[in-house]
Amino acid sequence: MTSEEAYRQGGGRRGAVLVFDANDRLSAWNEEAEALPSAGRLLVQGALPETLAPLFRGLPPGHTVTDWPLSGGGFVRRTAGEGVSGNGPAAGADLSGRLFAAASHDLRQPLAALSLLLGALEGRLDGAAGGGGKNAAGRGGALNDPAARDLLNAMGNAVQSLRGMVDGHFDLVRLEAGLVQPDIGAPVVNGILTRVALDAAPRFDGRGLRFSVLPCSVRVATDASLLERILQGFIVNTLRHTERGRVVLGCRRQGPDLRIELWSTGRGLLPEQLRILRNEFQRPDGAGDPSVIDLGLRLAYGLARRLGHRLEVDSAPGRGTMLAVLVPRAADGADEPPALAEPAGLNATAPGEDVSRARVLVIEDDPMVLEALGALLGQWGCAVVAADSVDAALQRLGPGPQAPDLVISDLRLKGAMNGIVAIRQIGKALDATLPGLILTGDTDPMRLREARLSGYPLLHKPVAPMALRGAVARLLGRERLKS
Repeated sequence: MTSEEAYRQGGGRRGAVLVFDANDRLSAWNEEAEALPSAGRLLVQGALPETLAPLFRGLPPGHTVTDWPLSGGGFVRRTAGEGVSGNGPAAGADLSGRLFAAASHDLRQPLAALSLLLGALEGRLDGAAGGGGKNAAGRGGALNDPAARDLLNAMGNAVQSLRGMVDGHFDLVRLEAGLVQPDIGAPVVNGILTRVALDAAPRFDGRGLRFSVLPCSVRVATDASLLERILQGFIVNTLRHTERGRVVLGCRRQGPDLRIELWSTGRGLLPEQLRILRNEFQRPDGAGDPSVIDLGLRLAYGLARRLGHRLEVDSAPGRGTMLAVLVPRAADGADEPPALAEPAGLNATAPGEDVSRARVLVIEDDPMVLEALGALLGQWGCAVVAADSVDAALQRLGPGPQAPDLVISDLRLKGAMNGIVAIRQIGKALDATLPGLILTGDTDPMRLREARLSGYPLLHKPVAPMALRGAVARLLGRERLKS
C-alpha cells in the first residue's frame, strides 16, 4: 500500500490538523496527521513549518492545506479534500479539539494578566501589601476614594465572570465533540475540595459571602480534574444566585456513594423552577432546552453524565439551594467523612500571610503575564527575578547565584520544554531542591494530567490574586520567611 492509499483509508477521512504556537513551532497534532507520509520521522514537538513541508507533498489529488490564524499568535494547519467535510461532525470535532484548546489558552493569557494587575491595584488601595504600598494610603485622591474600590471590585467580578464563561464554553465544546476522555482513579476528595476552595474563596469574599469547606478523607472512583470542573460549575451557578449569607461545601456518605454537596442561602427556586431543573438532570440523553440550565450547570451535568455520576438539586424559596453530585466511593475509601454541619471550615486563602522578603523566580513566556506577575509579587514585597525561559532565568540569577525561595512557571513554554522540566532544570543547575508552582491556561487533559502527576501545585489562569498568595505562602512556609 502506498502512502497516498494509506492516507485515503486513514487520515484522509477527517483531515490532518497541526497546531503551531506564536513562535511557529509545532505544539500539537491529531491522529490523522500521524497518517501523513513521513509523519513518523517529521512530526516532533517544536518542528518548524518549513521542515514539515514534505508531509503535504504526497497528499491525494484534490486535497488542500489551509492555515487558520490564532488570536494570540500561531496558527492551525489543516488538510481537507475527498471525504472531508468542513461541516461534518467528525471534522468539526477534530478541528474543535485542537483549535479550541489553542484558542482557549490564548484567551486566558490576557485574562490572567488583567486578573493579576487588578490584584496589584487592590494592594495599592489597601496600602499594606508587604510594604510595597506603605505610603499609598496617605496620598489621598483615588486611593482613598470608596467609589474607586467599588469600581475595582466590580472589575474583579467581571473578570471572574468572563473567566467562567471562557472555561465553560470551551469545555462544553470539547465535551459535546466527544473529546473529553475520563481518566478514572481513586483520588482523595479532600485534594479536590481544596483546589476548588482556593479558586472560589476570593470570589465569594468579593461578594461578601461567608464560604466554608469541610475536609473529607474519603477516596472516590472518578476523574479528579473532571469532578473539579463539576464543582466549579456549581460554584458559578451559586455565585449568580446568592446575594448574601453563606455557602458550605461538604460531603456525606449515601450507601456506596459519596455525596458532595454545595449549600447556599439565597433566593432559592420556586416549585415549578425546581421541577423543571430536576427534569433536566434526569434526561438520559442529555438533550433538552439549554435555556433552562445556565452554562455552569450545563457543563456540570454533561461531565457528570460522561463520568456516570448523578446530580441532584433541592431548594426552598427564600431560603436557598443545595446542589449535589453523587460519586462512587473507591474500594479503599472506607474513611468516614465528617458530618455536614457548622464547621470551622477550611481557610482556603491566606490573605494575611506575610510573603514579603521571599526571592521568587518567575518563568513565563507571555510578556503581559510576566509583567503582571512581577507587579503583583512586587506589591507583596517579594524580590522577583523574571524570565521567559530557563536560559534567561539562569542568566538573570547571575554567577554563583543564591537559589530562589520559590519558582513559579507557566506550564507551556517556548520550544519543547515545559514548566515542570524548567523547575527541575533550575534546581539541578543550582544543586537545590526548589519549591515550585505551575500556572497554566491549558485545558488539554494530557497536559493537565502530567502537571498534576509532577507533584507541583497547579493553579489555572486567570488565577485569583488571593489564591496565588495563599499558594505562595503555603509553599514558602512562615518559618522559612522569618529566618
